[in-house]
Amino acid sequence: MVFVHPDGRRCDGRIAVGLPYMVSDVQARCPLVLEGLETFPPQIAGDSTLQAMLLAIRLAAVRLHDFRARGGRIEYPSEEGGGDVDLDALYGAPFVE
Repeated sequence: MVFVHPDGRRCDGRIAVGLPYMVSDVQARCPLVLEGLETFPPQIAGDSTLQAMLLAIRLAAVRLHDFRARGGRIEYPSEEGGGDVDLDALYGAPFVE
């Protein structure tokens, strides 16, 4: 991905959801990387590996939609044809209150 910040700055990046894992009998974690957008990779917690993974994916969607709503753009790298990433097609529409 290429993140185009509202000020025009372009950052190569990637979006990655890691393999969820159990940390105890009642808690799981799932790594989430938003390289080029977030400064640290959070570990998303859940009651099961499935919940942790689904929460990580949802958090990625929320952060990406928020970035776009604040004037940012998310593009495919030019060697892949370029163009904007269709977040709604990948993650569904953002939450509406």
